Amino acid sequence: MKNGMQILDADGHVVEAGEVFNDFIPRGVQIYELPETTPWQMVGDIEKLRDQLDHGFDAPSYLRALDAQGIDAAVLYPSIGLFVPYMPELDADASLASCRSYNDWIAGYCATDRKRLAAVGTVPLDPNAAAEEARRCAELDLLGVTVRPNHLADEYLDSQSWAPLYHALEETGGVLALHEALGVRRGHTIGSDRFNGFGARHACSHALEMMTAAVAILLGGVCERHPELQVAFLECGTGWLPYWLARLDDHYEWMQDTECAELTMKPSEYFARQCVISSDPEDVLAPFVTEQVGADHVLWASDFPHPDAAYPDAVDEFFEKTEDMADADKRAVMWNTPLTFYRLEDRFVA
Repeated sequence: MKNGMQILDADGHVVEAGEVFNDFIPRGVQIYELPETTPWQMVGDIEKLRDQLDHGFDAPSYLRALDAQGIDAAVLYPSIGLFVPYMPELDADASLASCRSYNDWIAGYCATDRKRLAAVGTVPLDPNAAAEEARRCAELDLLGVTVRPNHLADEYLDSQSWAPLYHALEETGGVLALHEALGVRRGHTIGSDRFNGFGARHACSHALEMMTAAVAILLGGVCERHPELQVAFLECGTGWLPYWLARLDDHYEWMQDTECAELTMKPSEYFARQCVISSDPEDVLAPFVTEQVGADHVLWASDFPHPDAAYPDAVDEFFEKTEDMADADKRAVMWNTPLTFYRLEDRFVA
């Protein structure tokens, strides 16, 4: 709690223990070309995380990191697990096995303190296997699954081939959490085909990949065909959203009888019915976007302990950037909205 407000981190990251994926990453395979200055999963000054490093980033040390930031609870996402299942060196069986290994591990991690830690699972690219694993995630008490927004397989997110996964999430009440993480190989993400620098590729991929995912989810008929599906657009900033919803609405209006004939609502109306977006600590546009789409559609997220996380000052930074935001909206963004979206009302007791 900080400034009298309870705080739920809607997108924090674990640093997976090595044994989680050791059996699935082929020897000598490099996941991605990343800066060599610090371990990529962590904030720039890793000495700030000496406690967590000394304890292997286990759950008790993660909880101490939450305490240091004034964060009451967190929903956890993978780090390496955002890459491994999609590596071309893994066949379908190995990809599924890597997801199952992570999901078992993260369920045990959260069991350390179920009143403060929860997580989503990972699924492979095969839609039927993904649907089966999504149901198993529900049995493990995970909140849904995270899927990359990229075009990593032959089908994009609005393809009917993904219907088994979307149906499984509707049936189990799990969320579809879209989360970018650059590419498992160069060329897989927007920007990597034209920029060499990590910073340039990172700047492009997180926002632009999510914008294309929004086209698939909202304009491509996913929400129309799956009205109970709950979708989160994570780690992409919020500033692009009002413009993009307006642009998609405009295209819907003049393409109702052609490409959009299936749709019965505007893309912005599907978003209002089924979607949320996360705001980063440094997101100066969060007050404006919250006013535009409503505080019940915006989540606060720290991205801890990745390089752009302002540990241990993420909460303070968000408060500084949102001085003009109404306290009621801050309470919604930082607690009530993620609590409701992830269906944690009975688990993270206020």
